[in-house]
Amino acid sequence: MVPKILLTLMAASALHAEFLTIEVKMRDMNCPSCSETLGRIFGKMRGVTKTDVSMEKGTVALELAEQNRVTLEQVWDAIKRVGFTPGDTKVSVRGAVKEGRLAISVIDRTMAIEGRAADGDGVKLLGTVAPPPDPRTR
Repeated sequence: MVPKILLTLMAASALHAEFLTIEVKMRDMNCPSCSETLGRIFGKMRGVTKTDVSMEKGTVALELAEQNRVTLEQVWDAIKRVGFTPGDTKVSVRGAVKEGRLAISVIDRTMAIEGRAADGDGVKLLGTVAPPPDPRTR
């Protein structure tokens, strides 16, 4: 699934491509002690500077350090290990445009963009990504 992305042009400079924030919605967040465990796991994850776990909203929100190497798969896997099911994930990411796509070289990914930007432009994107289906639930 191609994420829906909002394109915001930034100053054209040499940017390190990376996720800035990640917020995951969970369908089954109903265990207070498990939620606390999830907060501790992300608090120890390299590259995460701030964690906000909300049982009321059913979300975990992460702020990430500059030049982090955190991937969506790492975040989703941590959530699954605690026993929750990750859902739609809001992300903000910055990087440089290459051939009409955002090249996120730090995590070896490219993302399609809606809008126009010239190759080499620095951009910040906001969007939502759905995790792949969990084969354990089929």
